[in-house]
Amino acid sequence: MRYIVFAALSAAAAASLWASSPEISIYTGDRRTDTVTVARQFLVGATTPDAAVTIDGRRVSVNTAGSFGTEVMLQPGETLFNICAVADSDTAQCTVRYFYAPQPDGATPAPDFTPQPLAKPLTVVTRPGAYLQHSAGTDRLGASKMGYLAEGISLTAFAASPDLYQVYLTTNETAYIPRDLVVDTLEYDAVNTVATGSISVTNAGNCDRITVKLPARVPYYCRTLLEPSTLLVTLYGVVNNSNWITQLANTGMIDYVDLRREGDETLTLAVRLRERYQWGYSVGYDGTTMVIDVRHRPRSLHIKDLTVGLDAGHGGQYLGAVSPSGLCEKDVNLDIVLKAAEMLTDMGARVVLTRDGDTGPSMDERRRTWLDGKVDIAVSVHNNASGDPLASPGTSCYFKHMSNMPLARSLHSSLLGLGFNDFGLTGNFNFSLNQPTEYPNALVEALFMSSIVEEEILSVPDERTRIARAIVDGLLNYLDDVKASLK
Repeated sequence: MRYIVFAALSAAAAASLWASSPEISIYTGDRRTDTVTVARQFLVGATTPDAAVTIDGRRVSVNTAGSFGTEVMLQPGETLFNICAVADSDTAQCTVRYFYAPQPDGATPAPDFTPQPLAKPLTVVTRPGAYLQHSAGTDRLGASKMGYLAEGISLTAFAASPDLYQVYLTTNETAYIPRDLVVDTLEYDAVNTVATGSISVTNAGNCDRITVKLPARVPYYCRTLLEPSTLLVTLYGVVNNSNWITQLANTGMIDYVDLRREGDETLTLAVRLRERYQWGYSVGYDGTTMVIDVRHRPRSLHIKDLTVGLDAGHGGQYLGAVSPSGLCEKDVNLDIVLKAAEMLTDMGARVVLTRDGDTGPSMDERRRTWLDGKVDIAVSVHNNASGDPLASPGTSCYFKHMSNMPLARSLHSSLLGLGFNDFGLTGNFNFSLNQPTEYPNALVEALFMSSIVEEEILSVPDERTRIARAIVDGLLNYLDDVKASLK
């Protein structure tokens, strides 16, 4: 999903390039200069699909989208490659320059993200949309998130970096929270350990509701298990003073709730579910009472009775990956999603799209669209980019929460059925649209925009229709699996 750029040619080469037909453009991944530090490089470009291309006199193949490429090994210093494209009686030529500067031995030290101690502790209070992080480290998807928190939770910060606070969850446990997601009180007010009160489990209509009486809002951490089907909610800064758990007999999803003391100031609610497949949950507060809603299975598992959320990644000014021939990921994603939406609508499903044109809504807006649309299940569609542009890495699917692995696996299996290579089924994925817990969700990376082989597939409308059909079939197969588990 990273952005791919075209490297600029020298002024002389550019003048030669655009003055003739066919044209040649050079695609070089994320290399923004002609100086490289690795000897192995990929020289990739694009021209008109019917052109014959040579690199230093050696013929290279051109795909139906017009892309071509080869692997080259550089010697230290400057290397020039002459590219010639011939179509009918027209010829285009350009020269690509590399300067290979080997790096000295020795690993580059990792950046230090460690927050520094504050002069004195500080009380901070969560804003709407706040979340905890496991660490202060980061990558292109951000630091690994523990999960979202309700607003109004007081935390003690004892260290800070420009972007983060390190906060206490208990005396011995800490986490990290973005500074822009809390209100600084500018003073320290000790966050005391509190005692839990009564706990009840009731049927609230479309969900089962757990309420935990507390004298103050406390931080928490949620995760799911598949075997057995369980929701775990850990409360920090509490001692167990709950002497009973009242559960009514008419609950839909919850079999029982158990309490597990995991430390002097930590209590986990183990919510055992009756069914293997989970349909989402939410955690929040009503005043200082914690409210956990565990969503019921839809009354009908027929696709015509369900609401499906579909997201076309990127859009608007956010191009996503760009293929060697100039195909934009945002356009490919949207075409696949619109085709899938039409198929689902024809089956009677209600479809909620995060975008249906060339717009670029934020991740928060996309999540809100699905929540407001009360989706039963959701899929975000992307196409990947990275690595060897001459290879065919294949298809992959992603999930954050273990309860969503069966959905991601079903989609992945369906896409593999198209004959694509397997790039993997990836869990604990930190993508924003995999974070919500209110509904089952998964991310599809159909193929690689950066691959000459897979770009050629993605450039064909009928192939995008096949991908859309595979996504729909993956959803249908998942629903069949759910039905089978209930027999």
